[in-house]
Amino acid sequence: MKEVLDEIVNSGLIPNPISFFAQLISTIVLFFFLKSKVWKPMQAFLAKRKEVIVGELESARTLNEEAKVNKAISDEELANIKSESIKLIDNAKKQAEDVRENIIHEAEKEAAFIIETAHQSMEKERTSMEAQLKNQLVDIAFSAAEKIVQDNFDNNKNRQLIDKFINEVGE
Repeated sequence: MKEVLDEIVNSGLIPNPISFFAQLISTIVLFFFLKSKVWKPMQAFLAKRKEVIVGELESARTLNEEAKVNKAISDEELANIKSESIKLIDNAKKQAEDVRENIIHEAEKEAAFIIETAHQSMEKERTSMEAQLKNQLVDIAFSAAEKIVQDNFDNNKNRQLIDKFINEVGE
């Protein structure tokens, strides 16, 4: 049977028991060697890497939350700045409108003063012209009266005519 067993082993159907056990022992030794020298350090490295990744994810989550809070604060500040700028613009418009109204009011007052001054000046000029005209008429009337007096010595009648003439011209 040994011969049959040797023949089966040589044919390759069943492995050689000695080499099988040698390979099995070397595989077990290699497994324990790799487990102690490679597997444990690799597990430690992967655990550290996992901790780093988890820490970075947690840090990113924290930073994301802070960014959301900062964005909300920035949005609120931007809204406040916009409302303040609108208030400032409205205030500036109101002040500009007030200044415009004051300028218009002052211009109207100045125009009214100029018109009033012109009216007074025209009234003075008219009064002056009337006075000159009356003086000229009086001079003319006296000249006419002198001629009449020279022709006619009735002073009372002439005086009445002159007064009547001056009153008619004065009106």
